[in-house]
Formats: sequence, C-alpha cells, structure tokens
Amino acid sequence: MRNKSRIKELKECISDIIIATILSNKNIAEFHKIIRQRKFARYKKESVYVALSRLHKKGYLNHSPDGWSLTTSGKLYANKTLLFSYIPSPFSKNIPSNTIISFDIPGPSRKNRDWLRNQIKIFGYKMLQQSLWLGPGPLPQEFLKRLNELGIRENIKIFPIKKKGE
Repeated sequence: MRNKSRIKELKECISDIIIATILSNKNIAEFHKIIRQRKFARYKKESVYVALSRLHKKGYLNHSPDGWSLTTSGKLYANKTLLFSYIPSPFSKNIPSNTIISFDIPGPSRKNRDWLRNQIKIFGYKMLQQSLWLGPGPLPQEFLKRLNELGIRENIKIFPIKKKGE
C-alpha cells in the first residue's frame, strides 16, 4: 500500500515537471512559479493558513500588505532545517564496501549524531559497532561539506580500505 502511494506521488511530481516545462517556455522563474502553484494546489487552503499562522507565531514569518516574508530567525531556522536534510546516495546497491567511518560525537550533539547515522545508512553503510560503520566510498564532497557545516567533521575519521598489495 505504501509503495502505491509513493508511486502516485512520483507520477504527480513528474507530471508537474512536464506541465511546468511546457507552460514556462524555458523561463526558469516561470517554471518554478508553476511548480510552486501545483504543489500548493494539493493542500487545503485552511492547512496552508494554519501553517503560516504557526510560523508567524514562532517569529519565523512576517505578514505585511505585500505578502509573507522570512524574519532573521526564520532564515536561521530554514538554514538549520536544510542542514539536517538528507543527501541522496550516489552509490549503486551492489558497490563493494571499501570505507570505514568511525565517529565520536558528544552527548549534547544527539541530533547531529542521529543525522549522521541515518545519512550513512542511506549511503548503504552497515554498523560494525555502535560508532564504527563499513560501506562504499569515496564519500561525496557534499557530505563532507555538510559535516563541516554541522561542526562535527573533527569528530569523524574516514579510512579507505585497500586490497593487499595496493
């Protein structure tokens, strides 16, 4: 049942892209405007208003006669939220494991540690011990950059595995 809803969602996204491409006449700004309109059209107006109201009450949004805008704290929140988004795996399913990741992230950084564990699972890594994982490599630059942005790069060791004689 879950796969059917995922397939339906994927088909809706593909149709949105096709429609937006045709209607935008290769204008990037128009393309993104159409995509946004089609995504919002899937939600009830009341749901959108409730979400806007909640973000406004939290201080993330301002409302003026010109429309909605992000506050400074809203921009910080958005950047932080993007930091914890996941990077799609660049590795195929049957790629050999040739990298070990070891990490020691302090207790107060639980959210960072949980993000790291979930992210390396997405890359196809398997746990050997609590903070020792084996999987494919080399790791993408985007991942290494994100580790720096989260401030946890210095807590992680990455070891490439070489075959004997290399």
